[in-house]
Amino acid sequence: MKRILAYGTLACLALAGCENDMNAVAAFDTKKLGVEQAFDVETIVSQSATVKGVLTSPYMERHVTHPPHTDFPKTLQVIFYDSAARKESILTANFGRLDEGNNDIYLRDSVVFISLTTAQRLDCKDLRWDSKSAQFITDRFCRLATPTDTLYGQGFRANQDFSRTEFVHVYGTFAPPDSTFSLE
Repeated sequence: MKRILAYGTLACLALAGCENDMNAVAAFDTKKLGVEQAFDVETIVSQSATVKGVLTSPYMERHVTHPPHTDFPKTLQVIFYDSAARKESILTANFGRLDEGNNDIYLRDSVVFISLTTAQRLDCKDLRWDSKSAQFITDRFCRLATPTDTLYGQGFRANQDFSRTEFVHVYGTFAPPDSTFSLE
């Protein structure tokens, strides 16, 4: 009889200990509802069977709810290639978001873009890729370093290969592109 009573008491305690807070379960479900997760991501971006870029990230979340977007909350790196499959540039950031509706990209936290073809390095807090204008854009403070100059500015625009760059407000010293330039 004592055994039956002991087993009955253990069963009651076990069942009482397995109770879930329904509010906590519902909150967990709504947070992760419509979210696809991936680890150790490598995505190859190609156009007409030519590799244009390779994106790597340790973690990705794809939100399928409206508006659909993909987040890279734990760093990302993109290596861009030219038509001859040579590395053209490298982009890194601590956070990235792809808006799937218009293919715009938003990067933030320690954004670094290195153009291997023009030997330029851009450092900024955030950067957007505008797919309609095919430009990198930021309204925040940034630094652009070249082999001969370092420019600082507030607001910046550049095309994908950095062959054309533009500051809204620029600070720093730089050599004119033509040494015969004169104000006379």
